[in-house]
Amino acid sequence: MKKGNLAAKLSYASGDIYGGGAFLIFSLFYMNFLVLVEGLPVLATTIIILIGKIWDAVTDPIVGRLSDKTRSRFGRRRIYFLLGIVPVLLSFIMLFYSFGMQNTMGKIIYYTFAYMFFGTAFTIVMVPYNAILSDMTDDYNERTSFTMLRMCFSGGTSLVAAVIPGMIINGIGGTSIGPAQKGGYLVMAIVFGILFALCWLFAFLGTREKTDLPEIRKITMKDWKSVFKLKAYRNFLGIFLFFQVTVDLVLALFIFYIDIVALRYASYTLVMGILLVCQLISMVVNGAIAKKKSKAFPLYIGLPVWILVSLLFIFVDSSTSIVLICLYAALIGYGASAGNLATWSMLSDIYDIDECVTGERREGVYSGMTTFLRKLTSGIAIFILGIGLEAMGFDQNEYNLLKSTTADFDPAAYAQSGIVQGIKWIFIAVPVALLGCCLIFALLNKINHRRFDAVIKALRSFRQNGNLSALTEEEIKDVVTAAGVPKERLWKKTESGMN
Repeated sequence: MKKGNLAAKLSYASGDIYGGGAFLIFSLFYMNFLVLVEGLPVLATTIIILIGKIWDAVTDPIVGRLSDKTRSRFGRRRIYFLLGIVPVLLSFIMLFYSFGMQNTMGKIIYYTFAYMFFGTAFTIVMVPYNAILSDMTDDYNERTSFTMLRMCFSGGTSLVAAVIPGMIINGIGGTSIGPAQKGGYLVMAIVFGILFALCWLFAFLGTREKTDLPEIRKITMKDWKSVFKLKAYRNFLGIFLFFQVTVDLVLALFIFYIDIVALRYASYTLVMGILLVCQLISMVVNGAIAKKKSKAFPLYIGLPVWILVSLLFIFVDSSTSIVLICLYAALIGYGASAGNLATWSMLSDIYDIDECVTGERREGVYSGMTTFLRKLTSGIAIFILGIGLEAMGFDQNEYNLLKSTTADFDPAAYAQSGIVQGIKWIFIAVPVALLGCCLIFALLNKINHRRFDAVIKALRSFRQNGNLSALTEEEIKDVVTAAGVPKERLWKKTESGMN
């Protein structure tokens, strides 16, 4: 299908209701749930997340390869949307329910398994999902349009996920963070688990795939390693990983920053809501920019804006106006919008560039490797953050206890302590450093609309003629620039899939 109609776009975009919603609920609530509601140590919580993410990462290449090899009446990617519906529902509920366990070690083991199960369910649907777009359209701007709608669905669900779960939890379990909220977390998990399961049914029913699939061939370890030989993919990873790790760490620290640095916990939902609304609105703006310029171009605006705002947080304290904090959140939302749209829309182009070099279609291999690296780096980053907070002596349980039981406790004085100042500087320095690296890779990106069109034309010429006879010299130069290899190395099939 070259041009996607609205129904296909909506069906495709619905898959990221789960991707965006589950990700945000996990990022905002899970550490707090394990530490403050289930009573697990902070370090044990970060270990649970690290183990879960490593397992999740390991399964990604496996499912990616399986989806490449799958042949069924429901397609090679869509069948996984159907198979994942029940695991998506059950695993999300298990994340927030421990069946009345009281033993701390038992809870640690259980939640490690629950998170691994959640990661497996996430992999079953999301790896094929990240690979299917190239089967739905090969048009450069049309892919941007699909991705923009996907990010709008993701952002809209994130907005809902930032507000509604807290309302359910507080409405059933009370507003005091603690064990009394267990029932609220369970109801929240059931409601959103059903929503996430249904979105995959809709994605399954409305998406379509190519029927002229390539011949299945054996994939070896050399194939997995060979993806790093593609210069365009290495550049994409630099953009993608630095940006995504920034998002993970900022979300993990955001509630702590608003609570103990800015002393604005009562306004947390407002601040996060404004961030997500602006991210959603900005998606349309960045989509238009990407179509007119290139998929990387929104990064040239969004990343410097986010870096500048991070530096402005140096001057934020308990006396800072909530209006100013909301303005900063809105600008972060704009930067996050640019990064999400650019990174996810650029991934599908890598599949075509790889085929232009190797003569093979390997969407599953690239999708699996990309999600593997994304989750691995995220898990390691969160683990290091947990070690850092532990080393600084920060204990959220202790802080909440001080606030609720100590009559003369002064949050403003505590905000000036070394522990809190350490959290503040981590919140500032980490995004500046990581987004700076992301921007460098974005500036090195060589793929734009014209060069991608030349790649697609080259693929058609290779498939029909076995050479580049249908291209002009200028178009051949564009293909060589986009692929990052000399002309004579294009369309060279080898044992490892990459010359």
